[in-house]
Amino acid sequence: MIERITAFDDATSAAMPFHARTWARRAHSTEPVDWNRWTTAVARCYQHAGLRMPPVIRVASPLALARALFLGNITEVPGDEDRAVIGLIERIMRTRIDEATSKRFAQPALARARVNVFQPVDAVAGADAVAAAVEEAVLIGADDAPVTRDAAERIRSIVHRVKRSRLPKRGRPGAWNSWTLHFAGQFDAAWCGYTSFLAEATGTPGARGWPRRVQTFAAAQSAGWWWPSLDFVLVSERPVVVRTEPEGTAPGRLHCADGPAIVWPDGWRLFFRHGTRVPEWVITNPTMAAIAAEPNVEVRRCAIEAIGWDTYIADAGLQLLDTAMDPGNDGCVLRLYDLPPDVWGTPGRVLLVTNGSPERDGTRRRYGLPVPGDTADAIAAAAWTYGLARDQYARMARRT
Repeated sequence: MIERITAFDDATSAAMPFHARTWARRAHSTEPVDWNRWTTAVARCYQHAGLRMPPVIRVASPLALARALFLGNITEVPGDEDRAVIGLIERIMRTRIDEATSKRFAQPALARARVNVFQPVDAVAGADAVAAAVEEAVLIGADDAPVTRDAAERIRSIVHRVKRSRLPKRGRPGAWNSWTLHFAGQFDAAWCGYTSFLAEATGTPGARGWPRRVQTFAAAQSAGWWWPSLDFVLVSERPVVVRTEPEGTAPGRLHCADGPAIVWPDGWRLFFRHGTRVPEWVITNPTMAAIAAEPNVEVRRCAIEAIGWDTYIADAGLQLLDTAMDPGNDGCVLRLYDLPPDVWGTPGRVLLVTNGSPERDGTRRRYGLPVPGDTADAIAAAAWTYGLARDQYARMARRT
């Protein structure tokens, strides 16, 4: 009987940060896809599911993948994955791997691997942000590249030829979301990195059983998004440009201060600031009017940081209420400003602070923190952000 692993040795534990950085880089890779390796791995996933792999159709980006499915009139119902190929592959590969690792490792060991490998990669990979961007754009159409339209036509011809479906109407376009039944490819690096770490921790990462399935599924996730079905596999290319912050000791977040952070071969691009996806205007033309009109608080904060809090405060005409030396950040000044209701939508105040720790590029960022409208002074405002009383914060030796 194989002994259950209850804790990692020192060498394995020390390897966690390096493993997380490695898989974060894979999430952000722009290297050409090894299509032979990818096709072999996907074929093995199908084989494990008792299916033969159908023809592969390639498109340029995740958005092109969703648009090709839309134009191809493909209808699968999210929530009914049991009848979709993705649901079968999920159960045969990921679910079985998760079940096997829960038997091989005690919960404290799994929890430590999730905190030190899965979570750091998941925080920077951008999987949710890419999916949200596709959701916003998928039904906005008309400018599809020829290769996307060709893929849609090939999808229609394949499905007609096998006579597996009468290509039912999609119904209301706004309700169509069959594209969500996809695998995230390289952006699924958090789970792949986590399970590959566990496989390596056994000392036999290529052994038969779940460790080998980890290798197979990780190879199948080495391209862009892919959408499996009985009749075809639709897969997107990797990005050609990915920009991130300097790494330091932690995986780098998606970020570019003067352009798109991700660009795919068809020109589809996404903008990020310090890991937050933002509209293009935040990067290329942040203005006071656009900031005032932006309903999303995180996007508004990124836009303010883009023009600088000092500039924003001066241009917005915010009233300075109090200043004080920061007890927890030697040599730095706290500034408390009144916020009129039309800035955030509700009355309040903002505390301008200097970050207690250097950014990944070595700079010390200044940023504003919203505080309650009845906050009395700058030190009390800083204390509130830490959940402390004013006197407690005033005695603080150093904050981070």
